[in-house]
Amino acid sequence: MTRYTNNTTLSAKIPHPSRFLDLALIAVLVIYAVSAIVTYWQSPYLLALLLLLAPLALVARLGPSALAVAAAGAVIGPLTEVACVSGGLWSYAETGGLPFIPPWLFVIWACFPTALWLIVRSLLGEIPEPRPRTLPLALAGIAIEIMLFVALSENTIRVIAATLLLAAAALRIRPEKSTVILMAAGSLLGPVCEAMPVAAGAWVYARPDLFGMPVWLPLAYALFAVLVAYTSWSLLRPPG
Repeated sequence: MTRYTNNTTLSAKIPHPSRFLDLALIAVLVIYAVSAIVTYWQSPYLLALLLLLAPLALVARLGPSALAVAAAGAVIGPLTEVACVSGGLWSYAETGGLPFIPPWLFVIWACFPTALWLIVRSLLGEIPEPRPRTLPLALAGIAIEIMLFVALSENTIRVIAATLLLAAAALRIRPEKSTVILMAAGSLLGPVCEAMPVAAGAWVYARPDLFGMPVWLPLAYALFAVLVAYTSWSLLRPPG
């Protein structure tokens, strides 16, 4: 039986008009974040400070408990990026002296799971409780996705095929509306947010198939969106 908590938590039900405000907030924050990255990527620490507005605004909409979700994104995202950068999938032009990745990535990745769950709540009115074994399965999925992309990076067809198989497995394990929404939102948000910064030279892909980005990018984001969202939500509210 699905349980829901009070309105300070991620799974709280919200009135219908507020859903459109949440989606509008995400759109505004995307524009703000992309503009900031394009303008200040050569000053990575200043950019990190400027981007703090985005996760704070998202957490404010989701409720205080969403801080844990944002924190999970700020850890999982950069760790994934380090693995992918070290594997040669892409590289950053300016890291501010840090190895592999710039400091502002910690901030921007805090936005990813919070924005995804805000989209789910906006479209469904509520967020489902996590199921048993979601956390280990999601973490395993992230590890498998990274290994497959690094190992198969020279073969676009194999990368796409592997991603589709993993996405099908995710849908098989969680065959519900929230999974579909997470995939759709991730596949859209990722490339949209990356297009202008990539064109500005903030980072470069090893295989720039289309507009400086690999053709598999929407699929990669769709799968990673599901995995990081369910990981962060399970960490916040272990099933019981």
